[in-house]
Amino acid sequence: MSADSVTAAIFMAQCLKEEGVEKVFGQCGHTNYALIDACDRLGIEYVSFRHEQQAVHAADAYYRVSRKLAVINVHLSPGLTNTVTGVASAAMDGTPMLVITGNTPTYHHPREAHQSMRLHADASQGDIFRPICKRVWRVDDARHLPDVMHRALNIAQTGRPGAVLLDIPMDVFAQKISAEAQTRSRRPNFARPMGDAEGVAEAAALLKAAANPVIFAGNGVALSGAYEALETLAEQLGAPVATTLVGKGVFPESHPLSVGTTGIWGARVANDTARTADVILAVGTAFGEADCSSWRPEHTFNIPGTTLIQIDLDPQEIGKSYPVDVGIVGDARATLTQLSAALGDQPRPQAAVEAQRALLDQRKAAWREELKETQEIDTKPIHPARLLKVLSDAAPADAIFVTDVGWNKNGAGQQLEIQGRNGFLTSGGMATMGYSPAAAVGAAMGAPDRKVLGLVGDGGLMSVLGALTTAVELDIPVLWVLFNNFCYSTIRTVGSTYFNNKYGTEFRSPDGELYNPDFQLLARSFGIKSALIEEPADLEAGVRAAMAERGPFLLEVRTRGDVPMPRTGYWDIADFLATGND
Repeated sequence: MSADSVTAAIFMAQCLKEEGVEKVFGQCGHTNYALIDACDRLGIEYVSFRHEQQAVHAADAYYRVSRKLAVINVHLSPGLTNTVTGVASAAMDGTPMLVITGNTPTYHHPREAHQSMRLHADASQGDIFRPICKRVWRVDDARHLPDVMHRALNIAQTGRPGAVLLDIPMDVFAQKISAEAQTRSRRPNFARPMGDAEGVAEAAALLKAAANPVIFAGNGVALSGAYEALETLAEQLGAPVATTLVGKGVFPESHPLSVGTTGIWGARVANDTARTADVILAVGTAFGEADCSSWRPEHTFNIPGTTLIQIDLDPQEIGKSYPVDVGIVGDARATLTQLSAALGDQPRPQAAVEAQRALLDQRKAAWREELKETQEIDTKPIHPARLLKVLSDAAPADAIFVTDVGWNKNGAGQQLEIQGRNGFLTSGGMATMGYSPAAAVGAAMGAPDRKVLGLVGDGGLMSVLGALTTAVELDIPVLWVLFNNFCYSTIRTVGSTYFNNKYGTEFRSPDGELYNPDFQLLARSFGIKSALIEEPADLEAGVRAAMAERGPFLLEVRTRGDVPMPRTGYWDIADFLATGND
């Protein structure tokens, strides 16, 4: 790499190139255009969205399926603040992300610079990101960039991955420096710390003696690429595997040992199996509230009571939510491989494995029967559970489902059967409405050989309509499935259940009629093919026809908005909402 004198913008683009970055997501502005131009000169694609939040969701999903660093480049102040929700969503779910923003020229910082944030400190826009980023830099001199760039790329991608922010005044982009772009060579070559041998041996002994062990897998398995190690261990141990919502898909749900997701909206079989386990091996999970039924022991995890083995790369996660019997700090893939070796061949008595498997099969059969009540119902509008079942049956085995919020997230997490790796993407920690439309575009860019379905409600789609334009411009073949129920159905249920009120939750015209734009005409105006399904009898054929489309496609399905989310766990907000009518 040449060390000739170049602008800071070119140097930063050289660093991204050396890092292997192929795409940068964002929206243009006068303060960040120098870097957009530099990326173009070096052959890095700039993926432009009509709103910065959409660009971040797309970059987030692009990373999740491709494992290529998410890079954002946006304008100052309103451009940067528009990214906050997306960056927070990505950070909460462990996506490594480099956010680069422009800022006002350094020599204007003490004055009333155009679009500058300076009420408490001069040019202080980066302060907004301190709660959600692993590190925030404002680089006021290009000479610092050779030291900052490799550190930013290192911090974002090592340890628990997350977001970092580089705040670059626009005059700094134009400054000349002479430096060689070195990034990957400034990180550990072997970044998979193994678990402590004594802890692994103790964990193996507990699992060998267990009558009803359960493996609980989170997003850390995906971040580590521990898919094969997890499957090997589960089969070796004969233990069922439950996952978090964000971890859904790290273990193939068509596998006989899969029990699905746990928690508030988890599969009943997963909650029952986790609650009655005598030993739980938790891998790469922070035990979030939604996955643990607000940590109530009678619903999902009976800890303490159940023996807990917890493996996590971040020592701060060990024992954070539940006391542990064995806590092991280590990379998921490396440590599961160690544990598998320590267990040896047939670590549990065959009789114990068969007894647990028989009970598991009974629970799974009962759960399938329970779901039939809504999955096979013929009501009009169409029940969302029926739509999810048809989608699950019709999608290719390696399809990627990108969900938004509401039924299309929680119901999908509970009832879709995900077989392929990274086959289920959602905003976990933030549960961000509007995540799916743009994230589906990013997922399709990261995995162009797989079918990508973006599940979204009418409220969610209307909040981020601009995402469709980027898909058309770049000819990204996303199938958006629109659950159109003319309301925010989840909150409508909260209002009607606890307050005997639906105010603010339904979409109505001035004359009181249900109202939404004509989504078929809307799709046509974008240049997107579309179809509308209203009759239950037309659902299967309509879904399969939409699945066969090769370009961007919007499938609108009129669904019921009056059916509550299928809750098998518990959420303690009900304790407070129950006072709504008092």
